Amino acid sequence: MKYLRGILCLSLIICANKLVAQDSTGLAGKIYQETANGGAATYLFNEWYSGSIRADNDKVYDGIQVRYDIAKDEIEYKKDSVLFRISEGVKEFTIPSGTDLYIFRNGFPAGNGLTNKNFYRIVYDGETKLLKRYQSPIKVEKASATTTMDPDAKLYIVKNDKLTLVSLKDKNSFLKLLSDEKNKMQYVIKEEQLEFGGDDDLAKLLEEYDSYRAGRGGN
Repeated sequence: MKYLRGILCLSLIICANKLVAQDSTGLAGKIYQETANGGAATYLFNEWYSGSIRADNDKVYDGIQVRYDIAKDEIEYKKDSVLFRISEGVKEFTIPSGTDLYIFRNGFPAGNGLTNKNFYRIVYDGETKLLKRYQSPIKVEKASATTTMDPDAKLYIVKNDKLTLVSLKDKNSFLKLLSDEKNKMQYVIKEEQLEFGGDDDLAKLLEEYDSYRAGRGGN
């Protein structure tokens, strides 16, 4: 009997410690164990980074040890040695890797089999937006976001509250979205020598597009 009481007390202590770890973050995550949740996760980075999480009420939690499971589209964070998952109530999170800042956000128009709950990396955050969805982990990180770094990542443009899948290999896929400034865009491509070998070139084009439209009053 004393033995059973000892086990019960030990279990209560362990549970209490876990609840304290959860409460101290201020986030409503659930304790996560990989072996109990369908095996190993697919992380954008296997390393932990001290990032931030912005809740739906715009409250920001800084200094959170965070990873991103791209397969399940879930945020994993760590408090001491306890892992937590949070899949609801978050609008944005950041992962500063040391050479680049990865900002992920949801709330965009649904389309292409995705909902407004899915997270995208913000590549360009103007009136017209360029978003990225990763399909596999980043193995070799570079300062410049190139197709050699994430060859199977998918790019999306949000314009006029519509989400459109585009491809760097098919210029028409994004130029047709900018057809109202066709001549200006062709000039920018030539002047800036944009070859679209990486999504940074497309971000530059969209920045010029937004700037030109803003200068004309958006007409």
